[in-house]
Amino acid sequence: MRVFLGIVFSIFISVVSYAETTTTELLDEAQNSLKAAFESGCPSITPYEYYKAETYYRIAVEETSKLNTKAGDAAAVKAIEWALKAMSKRYGEE
Repeated sequence: MRVFLGIVFSIFISVVSYAETTTTELLDEAQNSLKAAFESGCPSITPYEYYKAETYYRIAVEETSKLNTKAGDAAAVKAIEWALKAMSKRYGEE
């Protein structure tokens, strides 16, 4: 499972560090991170982190729909961070 977390984390770093990342790419990555966290059982084991990630994702979608892309990007990055925290905590790697 550490390999999986390593892959997810490397994808996150590459997405966040890439200067020309679009809002759509960030939203897709946030959605994929939430899906991975959900499938690994985070909603029942680490509910605080998982639902915080989900909330940030919903904020990102809402802000993007209002054409406030900077706020949407920031919320998407936060969603990815919290999803990774949930998975990390779920597997005991705080």
